[in-house]
Amino acid sequence: MGCCTSQYSRLSEEISLADRILPNIPPTTSKLRDLTSSERSQLLRLFSEFDTTSSSHLTLEDIRSGLVTFGKSPSTRSLQRIIKQCHLSSAPKDTVDEKGFMLAICSRRSLLWEFLYTDYDTIEELEKESMKKSKGWRFGV
Repeated sequence: MGCCTSQYSRLSEEISLADRILPNIPPTTSKLRDLTSSERSQLLRLFSEFDTTSSSHLTLEDIRSGLVTFGKSPSTRSLQRIIKQCHLSSAPKDTVDEKGFMLAICSRRSLLWEFLYTDYDTIEELEKESMKKSKGWRFGV
């Protein structure tokens, strides 16, 4: 897969799922405490793009709607995995709060990050690519 087509923002007001403008979080940032106030604002703005009901918690439907707006086609299985990866015990069951959301993006280790920052449209595509890479690595391909 090639580089994603999303643009990166420097200002939180520019963040937009519909326009495919995402926060620009440096690769060296992996923890919330490493975020600048501008980066934190951008992530909170991105969270609000998903949180259309202003409930401060994202449901499976909120995440589906946001990803569809962004041009992705998440399966229910993918969405359930995102919820599982991003859910913190402080959030209501089967939801993602701001902190869990920001951690998922910041750490770059979540399916949500993969959907937003790479060209993958489905979890199946991502898994196929991972399998190819692991087979190629093992067999020197």
